[in-house]
Amino acid sequence: MSATAPAPQLQFPESPSPANQASRPKVSILLITYNHEKYIAQAIESILMQETEYSYEINVIEDCSTDRTQDIVMRYVASHPHIVKPFFNAKNIGFKVTQRNFYRGFQTLTGDYLAILEGDDYWSSPHKMQTQVSFLEANPEFAISAHNTLKVYEDGSKPSHRFLHFGQQPDATIEEAVRLRSFYHTTGLIYRNVFKGVPPKKFRNPWSCDIFIFIAHAQFGKIRHIDEDMAVYRAHDGGRFSNLSLLDGWMFNLGGLRRYNAWLHYRYMAGFSEAIVRMCATVMAQAGTDGIPPLKMHQWIECWMLIALYGPLAYLLGLPTRIKKLDTNDRGFWSLPFMAASDAINSLYKFTRYAIPESVKIAVRRNELLIASIRQLQVLISTGNLFSREGVLQLRTLTSQCLTMISARLRTILH
Repeated sequence: MSATAPAPQLQFPESPSPANQASRPKVSILLITYNHEKYIAQAIESILMQETEYSYEINVIEDCSTDRTQDIVMRYVASHPHIVKPFFNAKNIGFKVTQRNFYRGFQTLTGDYLAILEGDDYWSSPHKMQTQVSFLEANPEFAISAHNTLKVYEDGSKPSHRFLHFGQQPDATIEEAVRLRSFYHTTGLIYRNVFKGVPPKKFRNPWSCDIFIFIAHAQFGKIRHIDEDMAVYRAHDGGRFSNLSLLDGWMFNLGGLRRYNAWLHYRYMAGFSEAIVRMCATVMAQAGTDGIPPLKMHQWIECWMLIALYGPLAYLLGLPTRIKKLDTNDRGFWSLPFMAASDAINSLYKFTRYAIPESVKIAVRRNELLIASIRQLQVLISTGNLFSREGVLQLRTLTSQCLTMISARLRTILH
């Protein structure tokens, strides 16, 4: 560790009293850093350049760097003593339990709002803080304000691109958050400080990550997306997650989602089940392609076990919502069994497609034809045309396809 002026070890403020309420900053920025001497100045400067009416603090959680990171931080402490506050670890916590840095950092935050920035990333717009905080100030029903983040590859191996960008997103709730249908890079988020310096103990768990922090805050209000690029996530060899392979990241997230479900007492079981099944499908479809290594046997088994467990749960727990969309006064209600059959067959062969050998691809195509026939039959029932000429022909086609499938399966078994 480089020689620096001594900095305070982690000291955690108490909840603000009315006497010091006015002196508290409006926004607390949690800046996590380790061996970021190349980047930390840019990270701090990107905060200091903010053109905003709101007061703020930068709480630097420094994990005992071996380079000049602490020296650089202390220079900013000297020049901005009321803004930059150093919290240096006495010893290195390390990557594997880095969640403790976040947990400890959350305990130092006194502002009404909080942002998280890692020392190798930075904010790119001077209007970020003003834009996001002013929105949250005016809309108390929202807990999170989000914007786009640009992912930049330091080595130039890939062109820069927006991180998980799908255009302007509608306002979202905790339900979309647990389904991972609303998710943004940490640099793009400003949260309402709902935990007031007393974060959930699960934040320090090794399975906790930015996904859980996002979901935990989404319990307290809606999420607003601002479709503007106002931060940069830097991918480089020394990054915490830059060197984590895509496959390893997926498997970590699968393990994390199961735990987050339990930590939130299974209140959002339907959403978590859907997210887990969808992620398993992604893993099984993309492993072994585009430079991603194939699944190892234990990973393959894990994915299939998760699909077997959470697939039926996702379907059954989502059924009441689907039933509500059906009109019980007409024949649409009676299409429900066919809808269930279609969905079950579709799900089964959707996942089977990722694991079966090439020799049975023809069977999969036959099953896809069967699914199409069931869906056509479902439409006929819902429109009252089951007993029309078209409906009778469709029933006959469906029956023929079923018999062909059964016959093919029996021949496979007997041989």
